[in-house]
Amino acid sequence: MTASTETVNSVRRVWVAVFAVMTLTVVSVVPWRVGDIYAGGIDPVVIGKAVLGVISFGAGLLLMIRAPARGSIGVRSLCLLAGIVLVSLDGAFAAGAASTAVVLTVRIVLVAATIAVVVSSAPATTVLTALLAAMSAVAIVAAVTGLQHGLSGGRLAGGTPQMDPNVLAGLAAPPVIGLAADIVRRGLRPWNVGLLVIHIAIIFATGSRTALIVVVVGIALAFVCGGRLAASTAIATIAAAPFAYALAAFTNTISVLLSRGQTIEQISTLSSRTVAWEAVLATPWNSWDKWIGVGLAAKTVEVHQRWRDVQVLDSSWVSVIAQAGIIGTTLLLVWMVWTTVEAVRTPGLSALTVPLMVMLIIRSFTENGVIESSTTFILFLAISLILERDTRFPRRRREYARYQLVDPLPVARREPVTAAP
Repeated sequence: MTASTETVNSVRRVWVAVFAVMTLTVVSVVPWRVGDIYAGGIDPVVIGKAVLGVISFGAGLLLMIRAPARGSIGVRSLCLLAGIVLVSLDGAFAAGAASTAVVLTVRIVLVAATIAVVVSSAPATTVLTALLAAMSAVAIVAAVTGLQHGLSGGRLAGGTPQMDPNVLAGLAAPPVIGLAADIVRRGLRPWNVGLLVIHIAIIFATGSRTALIVVVVGIALAFVCGGRLAASTAIATIAAAPFAYALAAFTNTISVLLSRGQTIEQISTLSSRTVAWEAVLATPWNSWDKWIGVGLAAKTVEVHQRWRDVQVLDSSWVSVIAQAGIIGTTLLLVWMVWTTVEAVRTPGLSALTVPLMVMLIIRSFTENGVIESSTTFILFLAISLILERDTRFPRRRREYARYQLVDPLPVARREPVTAAP
């Protein structure tokens, strides 16, 4: 076996190991029960997810110990995350809701530690592609096991694990962007086209409007940021353009997909989510709740409506305002902007990271998950850690040749910081 073959096999083994850790992590954070909001206490689902989270962290540590090479990671992302979590924890103690908030904080810390050790154990492309593949695998399994409900006329939802249609669509959306970026760079292949069709079909079947919008925007950005198109991709794009125009201009397919068969009056009721936003934003400025929040356990807010007095928070930004106040929200804003700028400034990964960041930003206004144990948080933290200027892989010069052809980050970012003999 030649040295180059050994290198390829080693890289593949690392990818499989990262995929395994990421799959365990994704399964540990996705919902296992539809409509479940953790409000404290212990039951089999809580214990099961906790055990799986510990196992995934242990597997990440084992990966780091046995990896052929190790890298160094920056501390900016982890410091900003710690600031948000500590502010929210302080708010929880002040509001007398510390027990549940502590459990949720431990969950986030455990997930963050797992992602950190994985990022330090593998190249950037390995981490991102393995994470997207893990999300894809879980989404496909959930969709297949929930297919019976979808075929009965309802929106497709996850069967195993259980998840509502919007969550399933959110899990399937990032892999679509990854597949689009691969098609732009390497051209049309049976496997990437087939998987792309499967994931888009899942999103259509869930009826999620937000996921559909972010996928369209993400694919467009993947083409814009991907540079020169592969020949097969360019030919397919030119051939598909007239059909896409005809579909949008001369049929009502797009409007039917966006309306999900609802009337204008029914669609207008979607604005009811702003009731929760207004309630959170109406918190008095002279209260501690406004500045440090009431803890990560805040998933709902009291409202004054005719038919309900509690509304679920369904926006990451509004949730952070409620959970960590103005201080925590400012830290998250700095973190999000900083990471987006780094995504644009890193040419080697921009075809993937820019669309993913835009997707995360759009979804952050209409869905929860940026700061909680969720796949959205996993993806955001992984991208942020990878793009930090102080993150380098590998760390030692003698390990550099093994990965120099599989990590597309600029040379300045990849050069080792220590020269081992």
